[in-house]
Amino acid sequence: STNALISWQNLLKMRTSHCIIRSFSPKRLIIFVVASTLIYVMLLRNSTLNDERRIAATEEQVRSVNVIQQSKNVGVAERDHEIKDPVELEIARQTLTFLNMEDAVTKPKPPVKIAQEDGSCPIVERIPDLQGALPQATLLIQNLQEGEVHAVHPEIGPGGSWKPNDCQARDKIAVIIPYRDRQTHLTRLIDFLIPILQRQRLDFRFIVTEQYGNDLFNKGRIMNAAFIFAESLGVDCVVFHDVDMFPQDDRNPYSCPPGPRHLGAFVSNLGYQLWYKEIVGGVLAVSMADYRAVNGYSNQFWAWGGEDDDMGQRILSLNYTIERPNPETGRYSMLKHVKRKRTAPKLIYKLLGNSANRVAYDGLNETDKWSIRKVTTRPLYYHLYVDVGPVPEEWRAKA
Repeated sequence: STNALISWQNLLKMRTSHCIIRSFSPKRLIIFVVASTLIYVMLLRNSTLNDERRIAATEEQVRSVNVIQQSKNVGVAERDHEIKDPVELEIARQTLTFLNMEDAVTKPKPPVKIAQEDGSCPIVERIPDLQGALPQATLLIQNLQEGEVHAVHPEIGPGGSWKPNDCQARDKIAVIIPYRDRQTHLTRLIDFLIPILQRQRLDFRFIVTEQYGNDLFNKGRIMNAAFIFAESLGVDCVVFHDVDMFPQDDRNPYSCPPGPRHLGAFVSNLGYQLWYKEIVGGVLAVSMADYRAVNGYSNQFWAWGGEDDDMGQRILSLNYTIERPNPETGRYSMLKHVKRKRTAPKLIYKLLGNSANRVAYDGLNETDKWSIRKVTTRPLYYHLYVDVGPVPEEWRAKA
């Protein structure tokens, strides 16, 4: 240390003076001076190295403090911005957890044998390389472009199609996304779902169904039109997926269910609670046969709200059981957006009062209620433009 060096310097001065007084032999004096100088140089070098180490350690501490402070700043910014919305507060919390995770350097894992003896892929519950809980940080990304997503996933074929090459997929699915004015949500959703569906070893593609024009929205009709298109692709089942719903765990199976499966049962903005038995909104997986059995979605709901609850009542009226995922692994985050209020609640409740009676005539079999104006095969999805026909005057008056 510096203090020790000073002490040694003083000692050497005293020792030198003492030696000079005791003996004036030039030979002894030279030997002593050389030895003292060597000791002094060694002490000085040690002191310099220690100082350099202390400076380096201090700089590293400063860098660490800066990183921690930046993470805290992110957390505080998210907290201050989202504190009024428990949904985005939950996303912010998961984002901060993700940002604070250390980048561990791991050895490459040996390839996992997936294919079963007959070459088929295992059911989702038995796939060994699923991740489980998923970080939600990417939900906060803005202005993600389709080209950027496709650049990251060059293995995706036209229409957002893909199938595994290490086993034979059990299910061929189409993810149908009803869409209007949510491009930033759409791109993020597809980017988020691709690796999940790949890990689940599904043969999948995406269908974005958009209403032609800007008149009152009819979700049921554009869903039915997309289902008819999905049939032409030869899929086994469809997954109707709202554009703002993001799964929190990749163990939630998107595979074809034996009966209607309500994947989006436990959602962040609803406190992860199942509020009523007929709820099937958000994300619903259904086989092609079962969808035809319930005659698809009703064509009679305009604006926003009602068609999902009507679908739930249709399913229950035909004695189906609505399957739901594990409450822990079946959670979803819902992105924040401007909520659209039901514009004609009395008309909606009137229709919901006779859902079971309308199954036979109101739905998929009314092919004159819509027409597909245009189909575009994009790199990430099939894009349908659906003409839903004129809006009834009673709905327009309420709107």
